[in-house]
Amino acid sequence: MAISVRIKWRILAAAFGLTASFGPMLAQQDAPAQNGEAVPAQGSPSPSALPSLSLDDCISASMAGAPGLKTAKLGLDTAAAQLAYAAGSNGLTLGESAGYSYQLAVPGMSSSSSSTGVNGSNVKGGVSLTGPSTLDGLPATSVGVSIQPEIPTSGGVAATVSVTGSQVVYDGFPGGRPKGAIKEARYTFQAAQVAYDAALKSLAYQVRGAYYTLLGDQKSLIAKEATVQQAELELSQMQGYLTAGRATSLDVLQFQVALTQARLDLRSQQNAIDTDRKKLSLAVGWPLDKAYAVADVASPGLPSLDPKEALDTALKNRAELQTYDLELASAGVELSLQKSDCSPVVSIDGGLGLVQGLMPSTLDGGTISLGATIALPPIYDGRQQASLLRQKADAIENYNVLREQELQSIAIAVQNDLFAVKDSSDRLDLAKQTLEEDQGLYDLEQAKFRAGSASSVDVMTAFSNLAAAQAGLETAKSTYNSAILTLSNDMGL
Repeated sequence: MAISVRIKWRILAAAFGLTASFGPMLAQQDAPAQNGEAVPAQGSPSPSALPSLSLDDCISASMAGAPGLKTAKLGLDTAAAQLAYAAGSNGLTLGESAGYSYQLAVPGMSSSSSSTGVNGSNVKGGVSLTGPSTLDGLPATSVGVSIQPEIPTSGGVAATVSVTGSQVVYDGFPGGRPKGAIKEARYTFQAAQVAYDAALKSLAYQVRGAYYTLLGDQKSLIAKEATVQQAELELSQMQGYLTAGRATSLDVLQFQVALTQARLDLRSQQNAIDTDRKKLSLAVGWPLDKAYAVADVASPGLPSLDPKEALDTALKNRAELQTYDLELASAGVELSLQKSDCSPVVSIDGGLGLVQGLMPSTLDGGTISLGATIALPPIYDGRQQASLLRQKADAIENYNVLREQELQSIAIAVQNDLFAVKDSSDRLDLAKQTLEEDQGLYDLEQAKFRAGSASSVDVMTAFSNLAAAQAGLETAKSTYNSAILTLSNDMGL
């Protein structure tokens, strides 16, 4: 009976993770068994012999080296560069120019056909200030100043000073087409920012999921090691009964089979831990051969279980909906820009030119010009513009349909997740009760077998049920943790 009580508490300790209170008892499992030693698979040291890492350690490491996060960061940097380019190409540009030429009249040719300037040396320099360009290439703002000193062959020095300017006052887009181009680039950058933030959340979700999976399998390993030692003790006890004439060789064979099954289950559990560790390392960005164990941690925090509050949180936080909103806004700008191509472009132009004699100093003349330009859209373009407008409008409608589908999918997922959390919680409670029940039945069958009122088959059945209850409890814990993580992820937390 003392052996039975010790086994009972060892099983409960393994099932409920009470390794601190029952550590000395469980440590006996590392000793060689009387009928063969259950050892970890080759190259798979026990988790207790490996350095232990916390959940925070894993998440922090993943933020520094996970490949998926690096890809999202590159996408964000690219979008930022595109926004900077759009802002620069649609902003003010200051330029300068300089040049020299020598002009000589050819006898027999009209001087009106010669190049600009006078016969002799011509030096020209100037600066220009150009504003954003419209989509059809016309400058929205342009101011230029140039100075051209001239040294004619006939003697003297003169300089031509000219100032020109142009300003688009209407191009069919509110605030001007350059503003629309910058808005498009800004929406693209915001979408990349949303994608980057979503990548951070997704990475944390993957790491947490892999961490809890590994932790659950580590606890299952403790339970399976306890099952192996219990099977070894049961076999040893049955062999003693065989020697005393209270059991048959068939009874012993049954417990030998049970021990073999327990050892095979233990080996499979060790392999599961190796696989879990590699999956966690892959998510974090570590080498796949990195050896470590994970520290115990409480179940993930429960988010709101109120259906309306959970759905509202999901609709507010989900990156998919935020992305569709930005794509709709960008598509609206594209449609407005396309419509502006069908509008006239009105600009005001002006100029001032002066010819100043330097040697001697005289004002030789000047010109002033002022005017307006209206660029009209084509009268007929083979319905090119109409086709482009239809494409832009269809894109908006498509985004609306996709957004609505995504919204409904999120609602379905959240509703199902809420059920999964409640269901897995109830099943976890049931698994705890089942373990207590099977432990009691096993103790009862052992007592009845000693009293001669139960067979070894009854004891073996109770033992198998108890081992299954141990494994079922750890599975129920993992399922519950996974359900919480899935709900949090679907809520965008």
